[in-house]
Amino acid sequence: MSAQHNTAIQVSNLSKQYYMYKRPIHRVLETFHPFGRKYHTAFDALSNVDFQVRRGESIGIIGRNGSGKSTLLQIVCGNLQATGGTVQVNGRISALLELGAGFNPEFTGRENVYLSTAILGFNRQETDARFEQITSFADIGDFIDMPVKTYSSGMYIRLAFATSISVDPDILIVDEALSVGDIFFQQKCIERMKEMMASCSILLVSHDMHAVSNLCDRVFVLDYGEVLFDGRPIDGIALYTKLMHDERFGAESVESKNDKLSASEPEEKLLFADEKDDSSTWLPVSDDNRGGAGKVIIQQVSVTKNLQPLKIVQEGDEILVRMIIYAHEPVSEVIFGYTIRDRVGVALFGENSLCLEGKTIELGQGNAMIEYSFIWPEVYPEEYTMTLGIGKGTHPLVHTIQCWAHNIISFSAVTPDDRSIHGIFNNPIKNLSVTVLNPEK
Repeated sequence: MSAQHNTAIQVSNLSKQYYMYKRPIHRVLETFHPFGRKYHTAFDALSNVDFQVRRGESIGIIGRNGSGKSTLLQIVCGNLQATGGTVQVNGRISALLELGAGFNPEFTGRENVYLSTAILGFNRQETDARFEQITSFADIGDFIDMPVKTYSSGMYIRLAFATSISVDPDILIVDEALSVGDIFFQQKCIERMKEMMASCSILLVSHDMHAVSNLCDRVFVLDYGEVLFDGRPIDGIALYTKLMHDERFGAESVESKNDKLSASEPEEKLLFADEKDDSSTWLPVSDDNRGGAGKVIIQQVSVTKNLQPLKIVQEGDEILVRMIIYAHEPVSEVIFGYTIRDRVGVALFGENSLCLEGKTIELGQGNAMIEYSFIWPEVYPEEYTMTLGIGKGTHPLVHTIQCWAHNIISFSAVTPDDRSIHGIFNNPIKNLSVTVLNPEK
């Protein structure tokens, strides 16, 4: 198979620029100004975007609000014209974009199904053959013959998704739509998309990182209209989380933060080690791996078992976590914690120091070493990563993130050969009894 035949979408040097006017009249003045005066300011929604999607590949597109995700999908679908660059699409596209797009609210659900499939090139007989499958998947009952404007958002998206997947698309594009339905419908959609991945390329925009990590082979991280990252979902999600933390907590730019750190932190690297400690167990934490408000940062970490670097872990092992941190100023109500994620980035378990009877710590300006431990539970044998965090507050879930060290180490969990794990982890059956009812004589 040629490279071109194996390519579903090829995007080259794509850009989209909008003109922003302070007042509507400025459009007219600019058009007819005798000296060509410009009244607009240019806004680059997309800049020099390049990527390729192979057939059968599932791509997640994530990024902060306004980063250009929906604009990119609209251009790929042909609903928007690019300012520059090219988009080559090989195959039939079925798109499920923002809620409200595609269906005529005055038409019934049945009429909209036939209209949508006709736009995609299906005649009435072909839609007739698929209609029962569509209504069964959507599961909206008699509402199929009522105007779409009477539908709830959940009913609308059920019918829209069922219609989109019924046409056997070569490329399925989904923009945030799956977050509308209930949990059972979301599970059904994810299972159906997994089935389609064998023959269908998928572009998925979502703020649900669990869906992205479970469905996608690769992840693009968009920011200010540019692709910052193209690679493994777990790494892309870590970068996206860092960007969100930096935005939420008002972190400075990387350049200004580096200047500040170099001016305030000691030049030498600090290692708090005794004779039993091997300095090779300590890992530096770069700014690329950190996110948060940044009043307290993690400089180095050591995660060990029996003071040896953590490589393999099993139930009952005690994991020792140590962090060398730096506080730029005195900080009160400081809490420390960890999160364990699986190979696709799903958070499995974790805890923070508030579990110790609401214990918080006060830090003075300068360096300190934090040390805590936990016992590893019985979990499914595979590869895991650990994220370490520092927060400020008194609530275990609602507090200000000062610093996250994302996926700072990876290791493998094992179980004895005679143990079977029936999910993420086992939860033993407490009691079992048998009661004979209506015994036969």
